[in-house]
Amino acid sequence: MNGREKCELINQIRQKIANKNDIDFVINDCPLEGNCSGRCQKSDSELHYLEEELEKRQNEGMKLNLKGIFTLDFEDESINQPSEQEIVMKRQEKLEKLMENPELADLPSRYLDMLL
Repeated sequence: MNGREKCELINQIRQKIANKNDIDFVINDCPLEGNCSGRCQKSDSELHYLEEELEKRQNEGMKLNLKGIFTLDFEDESINQPSEQEIVMKRQEKLEKLMENPELADLPSRYLDMLL
């Protein structure tokens, strides 16, 4: 991965963090020509701004949302999400597997649900 690709990846992650935490965040075009190290004064100032905004929200008692930030699936997060039918089928498979255990055979189903 060259510096320009690294910079683009970092920018995608920063933008995703900002979006998930309702932070107005604009990534400006890189002023450097050609390849770069992946880190520059512009990048550092954008990082500083994002860190300040996150810290401000945290100090105000707001919870920071970082869920799914590092999936690297920036185009469509729903692609890797299982459908409700898949979730139900997986749950049923787990339940059947639990029922195979003789020690759990007499356990009421509401308790089996807690094991899933």
